Amino acid sequence: MSKNKTDSPSYGKQFFSGVTVLALSTIIVKLIGLFYKIPMMAYLGAEGMGYFNSAYDIYSLFFVIATTGIPVAISILISENKTQGRINNVKRIFRLSIILLGIIGFVGTILMGVFHKQFASLINNDAAAYCILAISPTVLMICLSSAIRGYFQGNQIMIPTAISQIIEALGKLLLGLGFAIIAINAGHNASIAAAYAVLGLSLGVIISLLYLVIAKIFHKSKSNDKQLDSFVDSSSKIIKTIFNIAIPITISSTILSLSKVIDMTMILGRLNYIGYTQEQANAIYGSYSTMAVSIFNLPATLVSAIALPLVPLLASAVEANDKIKESAIISSSLKLTVLIAFPAGLGISVFSKPILSLLFASQEKEIEYTAPLLSLLGISIFLSSMITRTNAILQSYKQVKKPIFSMVIGTLVKIVSSFILIGIPSVNIYGAPISTFVSTLIIVALNLYFIARYCSKIDGVINLFVKPALSSILSMCLGVGIYLALTSISSSRIMIIVTILTVCLAYCICALKLKALNKDEIIMLPKGEKIYQLLTKIHLV
Repeated sequence: MSKNKTDSPSYGKQFFSGVTVLALSTIIVKLIGLFYKIPMMAYLGAEGMGYFNSAYDIYSLFFVIATTGIPVAISILISENKTQGRINNVKRIFRLSIILLGIIGFVGTILMGVFHKQFASLINNDAAAYCILAISPTVLMICLSSAIRGYFQGNQIMIPTAISQIIEALGKLLLGLGFAIIAINAGHNASIAAAYAVLGLSLGVIISLLYLVIAKIFHKSKSNDKQLDSFVDSSSKIIKTIFNIAIPITISSTILSLSKVIDMTMILGRLNYIGYTQEQANAIYGSYSTMAVSIFNLPATLVSAIALPLVPLLASAVEANDKIKESAIISSSLKLTVLIAFPAGLGISVFSKPILSLLFASQEKEIEYTAPLLSLLGISIFLSSMITRTNAILQSYKQVKKPIFSMVIGTLVKIVSSFILIGIPSVNIYGAPISTFVSTLIIVALNLYFIARYCSKIDGVINLFVKPALSSILSMCLGVGIYLALTSISSSRIMIIVTILTVCLAYCICALKLKALNKDEIIMLPKGEKIYQLLTKIHLV
């Protein structure tokens, strides 16, 4: 028993160390993404962003099909085999993953390239065809990148993944925006200019892949791992194991990505049905997807970064039948998700218009009808983040069919509710965020039920949910008061920034005073001892 207790902080530090690296890189990537979308929205307009996002959503579906399951399976198998000292098996797993993902990526690229017009027609957006063609090579590149990332994550090395994501984002910003400006200056219309922007994204992914290849070669030359077990599994056995883990995970993730395509198709098709032209529907979708959905995705993407180091760590604990370690990792990861996602969702709902005004100041017309949509979407941010987290937990237990069941039920609800609600003229586009809330609520409820069956001991409801919720509500009330007081003096963007920073500070103080984080959890953070000492000195703990 004492051994387990001694090991817990070590595992906690390992988990939070990986979290810190990926979380920081995710914040950087998302900031770059905002810097990209703000001028891109100004250059391409809502219509052009509609074409861009239509192609990107199709690509995202192929991306998820090709890359989610196999990289997770790679990280799990590499983590398990490295723990057992089977280094030659680790090498064979990696080689096979490159071959598998290379084939899948090649097929995906060919399908998108050859049938780009058919895909555009399928989503009721024919003018997006060239955007789909421009992004098609990226499927192959991202598949190869994912194989290398899976290898590093299985070895608990998160820095290459973080850096490669930043390179991709910079490519999108610099090359994508640069190409779009060239196209606009050359007199091309919105759809062609959007295709140029997509081409910049594709080049960024190629540069990112080159970096990962170099990082893998360097890591190989410096590896000091020792082979403790000379037995190596056959290629057929490894492939079978990879697919046994990967296929259910891929199906689960594909369903989630498919819901975004459903949103796009439903919005464009049902708005046409109730009387909007294709250009009008595309402009509405462009504003909704670029402004509201992009901000909605920020917290969930951060939680996704937290999920990556969780899977191999928890899988290793499950393999060792270490119940104390299992409970500690699950409790910490759930609590971290709630502490980030709940206040983020509430804050975005309450301050939707100020946030949009801060980021897209030149788009006054679009802000007016997008702000209420973002407010509705904000209430689903916590649920969306919990889907990512609970899926990762179930996958670590190799209960990969459970998330599929949850996602299928939730997606069916989304399809039906979107079709009905968006087709009602008085509801129209508002049906999209409403259906998102209903479907995500159902998925999270089912996933939590399944987790309770496999993990016997996790923190109680008060520790996990009530304290962060109360801290969020208190800080938000303070924020509303401060915002109203400041904007009565001046309506400048500085007042919005001051309000947001004040709310963040107030939330941290409330969370610490209500003991939403205990001493052990603070110490498990990187530099946790120093952080705890500082908080003690200023009487926050």
